[in-house]
Amino acid sequence: MTAPADAVATTWWWDWVPDPDSGPADRAAWIAAVTARLDEWVGAKVAAAREAWTAGDFPFAVGSMGDQVTRALLERAATLPGHARLLWGAGFLNGEARWLPVLLLVEFRVPLPGDSAYLMATVGAEGRPDDVREPVIEYVSTDHGDGVQVFALVDNADEGLHARVEAALRLESFGADVLISTKVTALDQMPVIGAGLTTAMTMIDASLAAGPVRLPLPAEDQP
Repeated sequence: MTAPADAVATTWWWDWVPDPDSGPADRAAWIAAVTARLDEWVGAKVAAAREAWTAGDFPFAVGSMGDQVTRALLERAATLPGHARLLWGAGFLNGEARWLPVLLLVEFRVPLPGDSAYLMATVGAEGRPDDVREPVIEYVSTDHGDGVQVFALVDNADEGLHARVEAALRLESFGADVLISTKVTALDQMPVIGAGLTTAMTMIDASLAAGPVRLPLPAEDQP
């Protein structure tokens, strides 16, 4: 998942989506912040597209993009089990927003006793039935742990050709194994998603260093 030379200027930004237990004030502040970021990142492009639009009503009303995006993110986060959180982000190419919103499912688990090698199987490092070729594996270190990333092209009848991107991060000092997953369909995003995942893993590490993000799934409840 190493980015090619022409993707050197790619950077990533990530943030947690509030969970259902968050208070109204926290949600309102988050919605306002996301709306401001979206306007800063793509507001001018949306305005230009609106001016050039000729096929009926433009998909976004003035000022509605932030509401639509945040509503969708909050609804998705509300469906997650108690040991999981939703991370959303954006990828930038040469300083301009190129991919957004990108969603990562982040699961927290109590580490199983013994060798952490079981995490390799959990993220499909040896391949899954729908993979069309052998997965690409990369190892990542953060301030408090070590992890692995798995990138594989997948082709199936339900979703067609896409990439599955999975990662595992063991943070022993925090008593947590972290599993991360997403799906990528954009061809231009596939070569650079690994760098985005590394940034997310570093951010998750820092979040746990500041305090618990989610209660991890007990070992006896893990599949």
